[in-house]
Amino acid sequence: MQLRSRPLAAIVFAALVIAPTCHAAVVVRVLGEPAELSPAPQVKDEVLLGAPATIVGRLGCRFMSGGHDSLIIITPRDRRIVLRPGSDELTVDGRGFEMPHEAFMAGGELICPLVPVLEAVGAVVRWDADAGRLDVETRIEAVDVYADDEGTRIEVRSELAIEGTLFRVEDPERYYVDIPGAWIDGLQQDRTYVNLGSVLRVRWGQFEQDPAIARVVVDLRAAADVRWEPDEDGPGGSMTVGEVDGDEPLMERHVPKITRILAQAPDADTTLVTLELSDPVPIEYDVQIRPPRVVLELPDAAPIMPIAPVSVAGELVSSASLEGDDPPAVTVVFRRGRLADRRIVIDPGHGGRDSGAPGRTLLEKDVNLDVAHQVAARLMALGVQTVLTRDSDVFVDLYDRPELANRLGADLFVSIHCNAMPKPNTGRGTETYYYHARSRCLGLVMHAALVQALGRRDNGLRRANFCVIRETEMPSVLVELMYLNTDEEEALLRRPEVRAAAAQAICEGLRQYVEGTGTAQERLELGS
Repeated sequence: MQLRSRPLAAIVFAALVIAPTCHAAVVVRVLGEPAELSPAPQVKDEVLLGAPATIVGRLGCRFMSGGHDSLIIITPRDRRIVLRPGSDELTVDGRGFEMPHEAFMAGGELICPLVPVLEAVGAVVRWDADAGRLDVETRIEAVDVYADDEGTRIEVRSELAIEGTLFRVEDPERYYVDIPGAWIDGLQQDRTYVNLGSVLRVRWGQFEQDPAIARVVVDLRAAADVRWEPDEDGPGGSMTVGEVDGDEPLMERHVPKITRILAQAPDADTTLVTLELSDPVPIEYDVQIRPPRVVLELPDAAPIMPIAPVSVAGELVSSASLEGDDPPAVTVVFRRGRLADRRIVIDPGHGGRDSGAPGRTLLEKDVNLDVAHQVAARLMALGVQTVLTRDSDVFVDLYDRPELANRLGADLFVSIHCNAMPKPNTGRGTETYYYHARSRCLGLVMHAALVQALGRRDNGLRRANFCVIRETEMPSVLVELMYLNTDEEEALLRRPEVRAAAAQAICEGLRQYVEGTGTAQERLELGS
């Protein structure tokens, strides 16, 4: 009996040693994808233990068994890592490092502390003990761009294996590669201009952090054949554009320059401000009204010399364009026009079976139509060609309203509404909405005119995905005069002089937008 009891005791003791106390299931993601490991990783004494072989294999490493069941890992960069059962030493290229737990064999696999081993391999390791989640990722070491007139090659270099997927986007034409489980945020630069062949520039950055996704983008000047190919000789990959033969020179970091700024006044109502650039660049602009100014942003460009402010005889931007001449230039046009030369569509919101927001005694559709009639009458008295999307209490489909404006080739579109909150007497004030960037300037001017005239709380200019201002092809805004289900503001909207003030403000906003600075309106004393 004693001979039998010893093996049994030894088997029970071994099971207790190799079966760590598991607090919760551990989820493992390798390069952003779930990984099923056998045996499953477990936590013992706050140390994550598991079999590294499957993980390092997905990272592009080779592994083999050495003497005495040792595990030898060879990374893509030929780093040599050795683990031995019964030892808490991790050997990296012959240099020993202590681990928080010794390695051991279980189920034919070598089990060891995962975090220090994966870090020694060169992985980015994120271990969340509270969530029981292990992310094993890699880091992009460099993005090098080689280009000539025939083609461009973008080399993405990493210490461990990466897997990229190529995508295409039109208008503007560009391609990008997403690399899951990769970090690229530590590189010294994030873009370079090429301006050769069909390639405008190459840019890269961290697209997502959880899970990590690195993105490399090629912006094109013309359509081209673009491919993504993994590196056959090691980790990494290349995006190629056009025809490449390996002789393309390395493109150093290149920043477009603003070479000078010019201002011209071809007539009394127009001022042109021109920025000459060494290369075409994307532009962004914003219009601000306090004080009135245009902010033109060129995030990729730098001035070659200090540029003094330029006085401009105008307030509103009617257009901004990127010109492809030599040298390329950005021109901002400040131009006054005549309101009487414009075709304007006024849209009374709701109507017919669609009553809009209800007040205690008023319906939104009726208020909207009354104000719209007054706006139309004032505009026509000024000689403006004016069209209403509805002239009576009828239902008009949302998409039919912008379609009418587009079909007529209208210059401007204003949709008139009253607001409401789910709970009565909780909303107050005036707000204005736009969708397209081309409509922001109109929105700023219109909103300022309404707030000044009505004197209600300024809820600001906001961007919203409303159908009537999204589908229009001209500058378009939607105004919310006041909150109809707030007793105080409904009482104001019952007063004819308040509706008249709203109509006058809309006309004044349109006039100021087209013609420039207008006469300041007196604020209507309607309460706070």
